[in-house]
Amino acid sequence: MIASMLPVVLQVIGYHIPAVADTHRVPFRPLMSATAAVEPQGRVVPTQIPFDDGCTYQDRTPKTLKEKIVVLGSGWAAVKFVQNIDTTKYDVSIISPRNFFLFTPFLPSVTVGTVEGRSIVEPIRKLVQYDARPITRKIKDRFAGVEEETFEEARFVEAMCTKIDPSMNRVYCQDVSSVAGTCDTFSLDYDKLVIAIGATSNTFNTPGVKENALFLKEIQDATVIRSRILDAFETASQKETKEEKQQLLEFVVVGAGPTGVEFAAELDDYIREDLFNLYPEEVAAARVVLISSSDDLLSSYDKKISDFTMKVLEESRVELRTGVRVTEVTKDSVVCKDKKTGETFAESSSLTLWSTGVKPVPLLEDVIAQIPEQTKRSGLFVDSTLKAYGMENVYALGDCATVYSGNAMQNELAQLFTKADADGSGTLDKAELLSLFGKIADKYPQAEVFENRIKEDDVFEQFDDDGSGELDMDEFRDLLAEVDSMLRSLPPTAQVAGQQGGYLASLLNGETTAGFKYFHKGSMAYVGQEKAAAQVSMLKSILPEPVQALAGPLGEDIVLTGGLAEIVWKALYLDMQISNRNKAQVAFDWIKVAMFGRDTSRY
Repeated sequence: MIASMLPVVLQVIGYHIPAVADTHRVPFRPLMSATAAVEPQGRVVPTQIPFDDGCTYQDRTPKTLKEKIVVLGSGWAAVKFVQNIDTTKYDVSIISPRNFFLFTPFLPSVTVGTVEGRSIVEPIRKLVQYDARPITRKIKDRFAGVEEETFEEARFVEAMCTKIDPSMNRVYCQDVSSVAGTCDTFSLDYDKLVIAIGATSNTFNTPGVKENALFLKEIQDATVIRSRILDAFETASQKETKEEKQQLLEFVVVGAGPTGVEFAAELDDYIREDLFNLYPEEVAAARVVLISSSDDLLSSYDKKISDFTMKVLEESRVELRTGVRVTEVTKDSVVCKDKKTGETFAESSSLTLWSTGVKPVPLLEDVIAQIPEQTKRSGLFVDSTLKAYGMENVYALGDCATVYSGNAMQNELAQLFTKADADGSGTLDKAELLSLFGKIADKYPQAEVFENRIKEDDVFEQFDDDGSGELDMDEFRDLLAEVDSMLRSLPPTAQVAGQQGGYLASLLNGETTAGFKYFHKGSMAYVGQEKAAAQVSMLKSILPEPVQALAGPLGEDIVLTGGLAEIVWKALYLDMQISNRNKAQVAFDWIKVAMFGRDTSRY
């Protein structure tokens, strides 16, 4: 482990580590009234403060001759946009209930103490300063005559946006800090609005999830999970029988994407490496179960990575349940249904982590409902310049946006219909439709979701308007439109959000007129036991499309697995940290764990 840290440590040495006096402390007070409420069992429940029309909203619109840009959010997209926008042209205001940037890919590591929470946050007020701007932006600023002394910072306001009024070009906000009054509210007018508020966990309306499961979207979530794990082991140590201990130490993870897999892997490492010597009997009783709706883990990654991940986890303590749909979550169990056999069974659970995708937050759902042109339910529908359809001066970035890429499945309507019509009857019965969705799931991932819904719900009957038991071409078109409305053209990742933020700044600065094009640098995941899996895109991603096919093997993605991949994973993620302070702190966290193990104190 220590040897694997060497490349990481060498990378850090070249960075300036700020003095203590330069380090801005980030208040970690829970924003209970803003983004979370805590139930008696310590669970963080994300909430959205509703617009209060009984309050008086003070107009805080800046008095300026420059165009006013209001940015909602403090995540990847918002920060990259603000760090690259030309503030000589625009007056920029940032509104967010969270006054720090959070490096979300490390949240699974924070839950077990591999990385500390304060190592992956950075104050927004520090990130909008001149020193935090990228080198390329500083060079452009210099040519424009902007020096550090004359640089105009964006202003930050810690508040939650509770209403967006596109017709009036206005946002309504409320101060939701722990010391705010009940009606500390204000409004801001804008010339351009940039929405980068992320997304919330998608429960797919599964009964019991909101009441009984935990989520991993914010730093508070990781803190609660960490305390719950240690509480479980301490309480279990007071029980006499293995059965009593096991009831407290059964951890179930629903969702086998990067967050779910990495949390299960980190938890397994924590139990084996750090808790074994302290709680030997409890560790023997503990279980970690990972549930995947698909037959693969990390199904959006290369097949080699998926297979390697499954092999590593099968060699660990993690128990895999693949091809399984969760139908209900109770206080002490997860009810499952095997998609192949139809068998229903329950997994006992003292802690259930739900990690199965995202959906728009209520604020954004309200905006989507107001605008007829907003036909996507997976996020605010935007064109190739990230401008929202139906709104002239509103842009959306990151997890809350769905970029137009054509009506993918509808464009192949006739071809898909013919392919599905096995008996040549000119209509599709339920069996033919299921067969089609099963065949095209690799090309259209959302088809798998609809295949499951058709099997288990009454979706087929909803589109069979004439009740014939078969779908004609028009009914099939309506069904495909529904599938397309749920389809995301780009994954909800930090990589996508960051690139969109930088692109939109360039567009508004007048530095480009082209549409947004995503450059996929690769995908990585930690899979446990000091191993990782990495799919790194190299030559093909930077070549023009007409010549990509000529690159041959050199144009293919590089797939790495094992210990070498872990070194690459650490080096690349360390380089992605938003500040030099974060780089140094994360590196030192890894060194501490390698030398002394993870901290097992509950506080």
